[in-house]
Amino acid sequence: MDVSETLKKAWTAVEDAGLPENIQGVAFREAVRLLVPTQGGAAAPAAAPRTSGQSGKSGATSGSTGSGASGGGSNGDGSKITEAESTILDKVEQHTGVSREKLEELVHLDDGVLKVSLPGIKLGKNNADKTRAIAQILTIVRGFGLDENETSLELVRAEAQRLKCYDSANFSAQVKVLSGYLIIGSGTNRHIRAKSGGINGFPAFVDSVLGES
Repeated sequence: MDVSETLKKAWTAVEDAGLPENIQGVAFREAVRLLVPTQGGAAAPAAAPRTSGQSGKSGATSGSTGSGASGGGSNGDGSKITEAESTILDKVEQHTGVSREKLEELVHLDDGVLKVSLPGIKLGKNNADKTRAIAQILTIVRGFGLDENETSLELVRAEAQRLKCYDSANFSAQVKVLSGYLIIGSGTNRHIRAKSGGINGFPAFVDSVLGES
């Protein structure tokens, strides 16, 4: 059985099992292991359903994106962002026009993990608004600061959980209706990408969450 066929069969098995999204990644890797018990590590690019924003490059050895291309720092692969925070913010400022001072209030690096600095109460009136705010912040900052073509929704989910605004039953629907952004993929391989509307509206969004609008 070739690798592509193995991955397809493993993912089909996970989908057929109707498992909760938060354990689908683990279940997928286990399914691959069971399908090819004699090949162990060979078929286990089992992280396949979690390829965060790869721009046609493979794995963590990509150059310009560093840990960003594969979703660095609380990236699906567990790697950490090695880029300096100041460098990340400089790039975001250059592409969005949002000042460094505002960006420093918005996000920070914590042991190689990009986190939202604002408390949940400032991100919106309800869990849906807060989750969409997190999605916008991570997508734009990671997109420009880490040269990430698209950001894994698993990163948005993890940050929503940390900020205690995660609604497991409605998470997908909450993010899907976010204007100016596109959701692609399925299962644990879903990613969010900013469109021109989301990028152009980011400065006003930042002002609103910082209470400066």
